[in-house]
Amino acid sequence: MSAPALAAPTGQTSAQATISELEAQGFRVILNKVGNAPMDQCTVTAVRQGTDVKHSWVQRGPTGRVNNLVRYTTAYVDLMCNR
Repeated sequence: MSAPALAAPTGQTSAQATISELEAQGFRVILNKVGNAPMDQCTVTAVRQGTDVKHSWVQRGPTGRVNNLVRYTTAYVDLMCNR
């Protein structure tokens, strides 16, 4: 199964809008923020898909198979927050 593509930042969308859109798509967003300006003054410089976080369990019985369930996928959002 292929991973969903992440949209590149357009420069016209606010950082909060980018984060909200990714969360609405089911991603857990991890921010990499450079600078100390408030979020409304930040610019998105990159968006990258992270890894799947999985929940594994062993199926009882003669087969003893391990099953995996993707709980969520992370997305990294890089922010430049200079005043």
